[in-house]
Amino acid sequence: MTGAVAMAEPANERGTWSSHVTFDEIKAHRTFESVIEQITDQIDANGLGAGSRLPHESVMAEKMSVSRPTVRQALKILQASGVLEIRAGKSGGVFVASDMIPVNLLAQNIAHEVDHVSELVATRRLVEPIVVHLAAENASADELDRIEATIGMMGRHADNPVMVERADGMFHRRIAHAAGNKILLRTISNIYKQLIPMRHSLSYEVGDAERMIAVHGRQMDALRARDHVRLDEVLGDSFVTMEEELGVQVHHSLRWVTERGPTGS
Repeated sequence: MTGAVAMAEPANERGTWSSHVTFDEIKAHRTFESVIEQITDQIDANGLGAGSRLPHESVMAEKMSVSRPTVRQALKILQASGVLEIRAGKSGGVFVASDMIPVNLLAQNIAHEVDHVSELVATRRLVEPIVVHLAAENASADELDRIEATIGMMGRHADNPVMVERADGMFHRRIAHAAGNKILLRTISNIYKQLIPMRHSLSYEVGDAERMIAVHGRQMDALRARDHVRLDEVLGDSFVTMEEELGVQVHHSLRWVTERGPTGS
């Protein structure tokens, strides 16, 4: 297998994992599906049965060049499908749960997860414009400064995807606070809590942080100017980028309107 990395651990004993289990780097949309595919392929290819141990999630994440949240997402689906068993404690780990992979149930659970991602993205399309436009109307100078400070955090930690993810989350949460609506704050925070890790679970490069900083900078300028037309443009670009990364298509959106009609008309 070209580019595969072998796991240097004791082989062929129940409770230890086989050195023949190998994983390739993943560079694809919906990486959790690729992680599932690689894990099930390795179970089949190596004849692993119930009780066989797989590598720790951190090892799988490193070898497949994906984040640990992505591996956890895949493991959660595999466990719900009866493919794997996750045991806690010192003697715990990731174990094969059955001698036979329940392919139909696994496919159903993958489809359910994909639908969940699609629903999150579609809901973001509907809710986030309201939050951002309200922030443009209601944010104080101090709140705008606190929002902008998170962009600087991204720049200082551009080579660290974990820190960029945290700063990105802070950027969106501070905008939501500035909107001044607690119900919207809870709604959009729940969406971000689930969606931002999914986005940052994709293959990461320093250039991704630079592009994010540029988009957030444009959004910040529009917020300060209370320019709702520019905000709609930036939000539209941001939506399309995430949807392409996650392999999701959404065919609706919202934009700011005045009593006269769409802003700028």
